[in-house]
Amino acid sequence: MSFLKYPKKSHRKKICIPRKSADLAEFIGIMLGDGGINNPWQVTITVNSVSDKEYADYIKTLSKKLFCVSPSFYKRKERNALVIRLSSTTIVEFLNSLGIVSGNKLKQGLRIPAWVLEKKSYRKACVRGLMDTDGCLYIHKHNVSGKQYQNIGLTFCSYSPELLFQVSRVFEEFGIMPHISKRGREISIYSAKDIDRYLLIFGTSNERLKNVYKKWKGG
Repeated sequence: MSFLKYPKKSHRKKICIPRKSADLAEFIGIMLGDGGINNPWQVTITVNSVSDKEYADYIKTLSKKLFCVSPSFYKRKERNALVIRLSSTTIVEFLNSLGIVSGNKLKQGLRIPAWVLEKKSYRKACVRGLMDTDGCLYIHKHNVSGKQYQNIGLTFCSYSPELLFQVSRVFEEFGIMPHISKRGREISIYSAKDIDRYLLIFGTSNERLKNVYKKWKGG
């Protein structure tokens, strides 16, 4: 990790530029999911202000660990949205160099950057970031012959066919069977055994997912 400082450019704050790592790959996954860069000086990540409140604190901690700066929080009044802001032209340029585009990321080809795919630990961390933002763990209850059963499922949604394909390949690499919907907009995991395996291998940094799993397990 190194420090960048621009003494002749007073508008540039002093930040850390992290080396490639699993932590950075997880941050990239978060950006691919709920992140965005809409101007040259600010990175934003938008999460649910209610269900992802603890996860927002995790993102803040991760951001400070990577860049040595704390993001600011902004609550949108019209809906349950919490915007996490990292204001730094240097961070924007750094993320651009790593494959996170500015502007409409879907129109520019939303995908996991090549450098992340090069290492197993990076692939796992990036997919964890994606699942923690755009993934959903749920319990499905149904009745059979008057007896109630409940199953657990995991779904990941994206409008990028390439991103869905990449995530599917990573799941398959670790022995998890993904099912892509006919519309090609989501990946589902229906097997409880595969979900156990996912959480064992990839883990989660989001209490929202942990709580659903604990509830299903009866904890």
